[in-house]
Amino acid sequence: MATSIHTRLERFINHKVTDLTVVVLILLSILLLLLEITWEGAAPDARYQVVVLLNDIITIIFIIELSIRFVTYRRKWRFFKTYWLDILAVLPVLRPFRILRVLRLLRIFRMGLLLNRRVLSVSAIFREGLKEYLIVFFVIIMVVLTGAVSIRILEGQVDSPVQSFPEAVWWSVLSMISGEPINFTPVTFWGRIIAVVLMIGGLTLFAVFTGVVSAVMVQKLKGGMNVRDVELEELKDHIILCGWNRSASMIIEELQSDKQYVHTPIVVIAEFQHDPELNFDVVDRNLIYVLKDDYTKIDVLKKAGVQKARIAIILPDKTMERSDQDRDARTVLASLIIEKLNSQIFTCVELLNRDNETHLQMAGVEEVVVSDEYAGNIIAAAAKNHGIISVLNELFTSKYGNQFFKVAVPPGWVGKTAMEMFVWLKETYNAVLLSVENGSGRNRNGHAVVNPSGEYRFQDGDFIMVISNEKIELA
Repeated sequence: MATSIHTRLERFINHKVTDLTVVVLILLSILLLLLEITWEGAAPDARYQVVVLLNDIITIIFIIELSIRFVTYRRKWRFFKTYWLDILAVLPVLRPFRILRVLRLLRIFRMGLLLNRRVLSVSAIFREGLKEYLIVFFVIIMVVLTGAVSIRILEGQVDSPVQSFPEAVWWSVLSMISGEPINFTPVTFWGRIIAVVLMIGGLTLFAVFTGVVSAVMVQKLKGGMNVRDVELEELKDHIILCGWNRSASMIIEELQSDKQYVHTPIVVIAEFQHDPELNFDVVDRNLIYVLKDDYTKIDVLKKAGVQKARIAIILPDKTMERSDQDRDARTVLASLIIEKLNSQIFTCVELLNRDNETHLQMAGVEEVVVSDEYAGNIIAAAAKNHGIISVLNELFTSKYGNQFFKVAVPPGWVGKTAMEMFVWLKETYNAVLLSVENGSGRNRNGHAVVNPSGEYRFQDGDFIMVISNEKIELA
């Protein structure tokens, strides 16, 4: 029960809607802060009190959000390493820290990171350096606003030209661009410090922006794509995909189209010379983790979190020039290591030669697919049964229509016949009973019995395979 709550909290706090809500709240909090600073110079009125109250409410929401993130983090020190700026930004909710209201502008960094994670529908060249562009853009905004708010607070109480917040913003922008204080020189000590920081910040940001543009263009000309860095130690119940070929991208798209795996992280391990090609209009980039390394190495698989993974998929790797025999040998070796490191993981393997299946069965691999054999069988079946391809196209995808689902038989089914439950499934869920496995439902080879006899009686521990429009839960 505790694990289920923890998983739900993780999905909620990392959901797209949650991230977009945080972005909106950050924008609103910054706007309220600017209004609070602007109206603070005059005698506080009802508008000022409302703005202060709203800002405090938003800050409390951020505290709740950070608390949930703290709970979901398995390594607490990583939480503080990641969100220390956000922790500083919520301090002004306490009255003794009201003077630190300028720290709320630190949320601009958080907004930039969230937008970088979620904004994908942009041109390819912009997406290459999206993170860097956003960082530079939001740093400029934060420096300008920090300078304006600080100079308004520090110089607004003395005889200086800055008597309104818009004037402070304009002074901050011009000072940063020109490299010297414009219109007036601050009188107070801390005001002069702010002016110096603005001038240095302007020169530094110009150099950084030039470097970012140059780096992105060089990276683009090299034909590469920077795959985002990840915190693999935080992953749990994820999917590991070893090897890369033409079917790998389709596998990822298919998994993310399934309701059961739509929020499941996927770690891809292969010796990439260039970054993998994925359709990020379909694939959630935030859930894809790429390791450019050899998946037959124990330390690489441990780094990918194989001990905590739920599913492992191993494909014949086409990223390097190797013979089919070598590819199958690497597949067998990776399977042995994975099953040794995590005996509870469900492993699905694609082979090029059926002769290597025995080694995988000995290792404990659950499913083995020989792609060439299946392709041949499907083509032969299509030649004999016209129209079968359209049926297979629907059953083998979770993007639309009916598909296969494996369901555990509940205790109430024990002793009932396959014919009884066939009719009940059709009437209740519009589902078709396809096969039975486990217990006496297995044939002598240990495989599932397809189209079981109507007299077959279910036993405890049986599983059924059904065809239905969505996964059913049998009570």
